[in-house]
Amino acid sequence: VIRRINVLKEEVSRVAENATLSLSEKTKINAAKYSAMMAPIAVALERRLASTSRKPETAHETWFQNEYGEQLKSAVSAFKVPPTSAAVLADVWRPFDAIAASLATHQRKPTITLSDVAPQMAHFSASDVPMPGLEKNVTPYESFESFCPDLQGIITISSFCEQVVILSTKTKPKKLGIVGSDGKKYTYLLKGREDLRLDARIMQFLQAVNSLLYSCKDARSRSLFVRHYSVTPISGRAGLIQWVDNVISIYSVFKSWQSHMQVGQVSASGAGNGNGAHPPVPRPSDMFYGKIIPALKEKGIRKVISRRDWPHEVKRKVLLELMKEVPRQLLHREIWCSSEGFKSFNTKLM
Repeated sequence: VIRRINVLKEEVSRVAENATLSLSEKTKINAAKYSAMMAPIAVALERRLASTSRKPETAHETWFQNEYGEQLKSAVSAFKVPPTSAAVLADVWRPFDAIAASLATHQRKPTITLSDVAPQMAHFSASDVPMPGLEKNVTPYESFESFCPDLQGIITISSFCEQVVILSTKTKPKKLGIVGSDGKKYTYLLKGREDLRLDARIMQFLQAVNSLLYSCKDARSRSLFVRHYSVTPISGRAGLIQWVDNVISIYSVFKSWQSHMQVGQVSASGAGNGNGAHPPVPRPSDMFYGKIIPALKEKGIRKVISRRDWPHEVKRKVLLELMKEVPRQLLHREIWCSSEGFKSFNTKLM
């Protein structure tokens, strides 16, 4: 939207410089350009307004309509009317920014009550619905005997936990607890605005790999298998991911190493800004583009085009440079430091 507004500002300035047009003609031209350029945005806003204006079914939807219903209607109506001058072009999106800022403040809550957002799930009781990922009574870290499951012992959904944890990442995924027919609690990550069907296929592939490994006597004797977790797509835009406890992402390991390296370098050089604060650690994406863009320019590629069109040798060169900057045994060191001894360390590597 901001990009479109900036383009419109340039167009308004260009039209204003045309001395052959009258004021009314300039106004009509600017209004027509605004309507044409903002039409897709207006359609999307109308659809969103329609979906949020339907009869509320939950306490949360009722709260949203009472809090923001009229604001949204007013903002959408005002957005569809072309502004009278270039000076007020930037104001057309401010009502939505205000609503988004208010919602962001509300969304900082770490938890929500399930009965407020999904009362039917909150009142859900014993059912024959299999627990996601356990349809064949298989869990990610079971032994190889689990690949011949007892189909009579399928765990089903008994109820949902009342408190839902909201993670602070971009799409605000929800950590959801489900109580099974065996009395145990199973935790999942409910992700929206993301297609998890490919992830589910990858997990199915890993299960097939485990079946092949189990069919091989040598692999079975060495306990070779691939650890995986369940991914259950609900639709093309949402799904459930099995929550795995006591894990650290590779990104966190890398970030921690970066921080330690930076502190060591600052201490060794005696540099600092006097208040103990250090400059921010560069993100992996910044490190990548910091190398790939100059490398592309060396090849005469000035514009950052699609990655598919990047020369293979350039990508390989950048990858090797980034790999040289990171210790080869970084992950092994992290696993070793978190192990009680060699036996524990060796078990984690398997």
